[in-house]
Amino acid sequence: MTIRQFQALKAIGEHRSFARAADALGITQSAISMQIAALEATLGASLFDRKRRPPELTRTGKIALRYAQAMIKQYDEMLDAIATVRAYRGEFRLGAIPTVLTSLLPAGLIRLRESNPELVVSVASGLSGDLLEMVASGEVDASLMHRPRTIDPLLEWHEIARQRIVVIAPSDSVEMTPQEVFAKHAYIRFNRRAWVAPLIERRLEQLGIAPKTQSELQSIEAIHQLVGLGLGAAILPDVRIAGFPVHGLRVLAFGEPPLHRDIGLLSRRDLTKKTARKTVVEAFAAAVLQE
Repeated sequence: MTIRQFQALKAIGEHRSFARAADALGITQSAISMQIAALEATLGASLFDRKRRPPELTRTGKIALRYAQAMIKQYDEMLDAIATVRAYRGEFRLGAIPTVLTSLLPAGLIRLRESNPELVVSVASGLSGDLLEMVASGEVDASLMHRPRTIDPLLEWHEIARQRIVVIAPSDSVEMTPQEVFAKHAYIRFNRRAWVAPLIERRLEQLGIAPKTQSELQSIEAIHQLVGLGLGAAILPDVRIAGFPVHGLRVLAFGEPPLHRDIGLLSRRDLTKKTARKTVVEAFAAAVLQE
């Protein structure tokens, strides 16, 4: 029996699907099936009723899952205990919103590589609402995201930075105010499912702006490219956080006073990878201070 086999069993138990569990672990479905088959061979019992769709845990499987969860918890706590006396080793699953992928994320990862070269960071991108669920379910160890309105007592929040909301316009534009920008340019909207969207909508209303939406995207890089090509203007969190520049675009204030949102690390309050979480928070905080 191996810890990977226990992790495979735990993932299937949580996701109720071999395919979704394989995606969560970053392996193929055939690989996770082989791990379960090897565990069943060692135990001499079937862990899943494969006649059902999706496969369901057998009575033996439920017992095995309970012990697997306990052993994985002890394994992670062992890594944490060892990490208190040396650099952390192992994998850390980190969620990240699109607006930090090309700025704060690489800056923090550079810091982590310097301080913990044997820490492997696996990154999953998503909107804050999706990442909140991934943290709560244990699919990721922590998420770099927009601060939730309310934080479950089982979760903890470490604030890392304040991100300004700005207007992005083509480099050759001459308009001086958001009203002038959107009177001339079409609106390239950032995904309205993003938690920052209500902040943007309220400020647009306050400024008396009703922009003509031309397209809606989730990719910050794609929006930057479209604006750079002169196809419109956008309102986005300022990705120049941690000193990363925006080339070929004009950045204008989105009204007064400046509009901000809080970015931080959301994780569970359990002991699992506690030391690694502390290391990740410190690395990203240091990246922001370096700006």
